[in-house]
Amino acid sequence: MSKAICQKIASELNVRADQVVAAVTLIDDGNTVPFIARYRKEATGGLDDTQLRSLDSRLLYLRELDERKNTILKSIGEQGKLTPELENAIESADSKTRLEDLYLPYKPKRRTKGQIAIEAGLEPLADKLWNHPEHEPETEASQYVNAENGIVDSKAALDGARAIVMERIAEDADLLAKIRRYLNQHAEINARVIDGKEGEGEKFKDYFEHNESISKIPSHRALAMLRGRNEGILSLALNADPQVEEGARNPIAKRLSQTTIRYHLVTLPLTAGVSKSLVGLGVLRFPCIWKPN
Repeated sequence: MSKAICQKIASELNVRADQVVAAVTLIDDGNTVPFIARYRKEATGGLDDTQLRSLDSRLLYLRELDERKNTILKSIGEQGKLTPELENAIESADSKTRLEDLYLPYKPKRRTKGQIAIEAGLEPLADKLWNHPEHEPETEASQYVNAENGIVDSKAALDGARAIVMERIAEDADLLAKIRRYLNQHAEINARVIDGKEGEGEKFKDYFEHNESISKIPSHRALAMLRGRNEGILSLALNADPQVEEGARNPIAKRLSQTTIRYHLVTLPLTAGVSKSLVGLGVLRFPCIWKPN
């Protein structure tokens, strides 16, 4: 039994730590929440059914979180990339979402354009253009032309450097967290019927032309729209700035990237690519269903 977990749950439920310890012991011994609530009040100091259900749910979540932390620390350690700063950040992560964001740059994945570019020797170019935006990109890129590595001209070198930087931005844990928060607060979901599917999708007619704020949409409507999309009746889009005229919108990925990290837009024009990368990484999902924990 983890004392830290028990203390955290006690703080969240505003009860004593010894009450939580007693309840956890009973749960670990195989007792159900209804049984504990009804017959073991004296042991838990009077915790009621609602408190015990919240405790049981958080206990499972926090234990899974700790187990995942250990797995991630082991994985990054085996890669030889675990720094004291990263280890502290992982140990301090208070949600699965934050934890997975931190692990993202180190998570084994299929070879990406950025990885291929690194293998071709273009990481120093990406670092130089990132850290010294005053340098002329074409001039710097010309020094990395290498036909044997598939870098046939300076444009290919810049494309590779851009892919490396795009992945770094799209895997920045703080940026991902900011985008999730922003979308949960401001974005809306737009549902439209696919041309020619009106008759077939009669049961989804309420969503043929439907806009709704992510922060207010109930789960049953969100799930209905997702079913409509999965059945090929609806198309879904996420509008990050519904209050702004379309032509005047400044992409969220660009705005938040510029304020979160040193985003050298003039040197490496990344906006569209970064937005697509963030979508591909699952950041621009349906926040009403996949809210950060």
